[in-house]
Amino acid sequence: MSPLLEVQNLSIGFGAEPPVVSSVNFTVNAGGTLAIVGESGSGKTLTCRSILRILPAAAQMRSGMINFGVNASKQELLALSANDIRDVRGSKISMIFQEPMRSLSP
Repeated sequence: MSPLLEVQNLSIGFGAEPPVVSSVNFTVNAGGTLAIVGESGSGKTLTCRSILRILPAAAQMRSGMINFGVNASKQELLALSANDIRDVRGSKISMIFQEPMRSLSP
């Protein structure tokens, strides 16, 4: 099976502090499933938000490569322009946030 999503050496930090996410690597094959588990505050949400390029303003991608797609459709998500990542986000890759019903509550 071909890799659909590849995350390599992903590190995220805030300011001059040590990275809060450091050297994360994983691959999800087409048709596959991945569960990211860990304690509260361990970087699960930041990792997922980095894939979609929706990190908080204070967060910085320090290193890493995120490839999405199979064969000729493979794209390096971190190299895409803001317009191009918007075309990918939601239509090809998305995220179910924690407590999604709260985001619909007035």
